[in-house]
Amino acid sequence: MQKNNGVEFKSLLTKEEYEKLIDLFKGNKTDSQTNHYFDTSRFSLKALSASLRVRERESLQLTLKRKKGYSINENTVDITKEELSEIIASGKVSNEEIAHELNNLIGNQKLINFLSLCTYRMYMPYKSGVLFLDKSEYLGVTDYEIEFAASSYHTGKRDFIELINQVEIQYKKSDKKIRRAFNAYKKLH
Repeated sequence: MQKNNGVEFKSLLTKEEYEKLIDLFKGNKTDSQTNHYFDTSRFSLKALSASLRVRERESLQLTLKRKKGYSINENTVDITKEELSEIIASGKVSNEEIAHELNNLIGNQKLINFLSLCTYRMYMPYKSGVLFLDKSEYLGVTDYEIEFAASSYHTGKRDFIELINQVEIQYKKSDKKIRRAFNAYKKLH
């Protein structure tokens, strides 16, 4: 079992701040991914502290997460583009194990792809941790974020504050990407 005791520090960025940082750190690794989020029309999974998503990178992974007490049970399987298309078209999951768990949670309710969130990321080692620069697109919204992951709270906080002060970035509180995207979804519906 993997354990992660890291801490994260992050701030929203303006487009100008993001472009300044991308230029400053150009040449570092980049990648992108799209997360397709599913629930019922009544958001029954969310009401049960569960979520279903397909992460699209070089391959596709279907993940069902269920919160149980203080832990999160996660079931992930690889799927094909055809299987993703089938979930979108039919509102059903063909993988037996995940379909069985979903049936226990939502019965025969259909799933809808209510949100897709695409993130373009640049990342690099930086001082005591790893620095991430993210551009996220969802529901016609584009937002930008800087995130710094470190193993020590105090050292990580110091390094993060030094960096944003050095490049003259105004700290702006940043919710999780899915929360920002879900809030945008609620505004539209």
